[in-house]
Amino acid sequence: MASPLAVFIADDSAPVAEMLTELIHSPGRIEVVGVGATEEATLASIDTLKPDAVVLDLQLKTGSGTNVIRAVRARAELSDVRLLVTSNHTSPQLRAGCLQLGADAYFDKVKELGALCKHLAELADEKRGAR
Repeated sequence: MASPLAVFIADDSAPVAEMLTELIHSPGRIEVVGVGATEEATLASIDTLKPDAVVLDLQLKTGSGTNVIRAVRARAELSDVRLLVTSNHTSPQLRAGCLQLGADAYFDKVKELGALCKHLAELADEKRGAR
C-alpha cells in the first residue's frame, strides 16, 4: 500500500495551523507530519521529516515564507518538496513573486482553502500512482 502524502504546515498562528491540520488530514491519504511557526523550525523540520509538501504561510513568527522558499529551492536534495503558499495577502504581484521564487502554488487563505485541499488530494493521488 502506498504511504500517505506527508504534509508539513508552517504558520505563525496556532489556531490557523490547527484548522489547516483538521482540514487537510485524510486518513491513509494525507498525513500532517508536523507544524512549525518560525522559519528556523520550518527549515529544520523539512530537513528532518522530508515531507512531500509544505503548506507555507508567508508571515512566520520569525523569518518569512519567502526565505523558506529560497532556502528549500537552493538545495537539490529538496527539489521534490512541493511548496504551497497560503496567505491573506493576495496581490497578483505577491503571488507572481512567490511562484517566481519557486513556490508550486499560491492560495488565498480566506477564499481558496477548498482549492488547496483539492491540490493536496491530487498530489496524494499522484504519489499513489507513482508507486
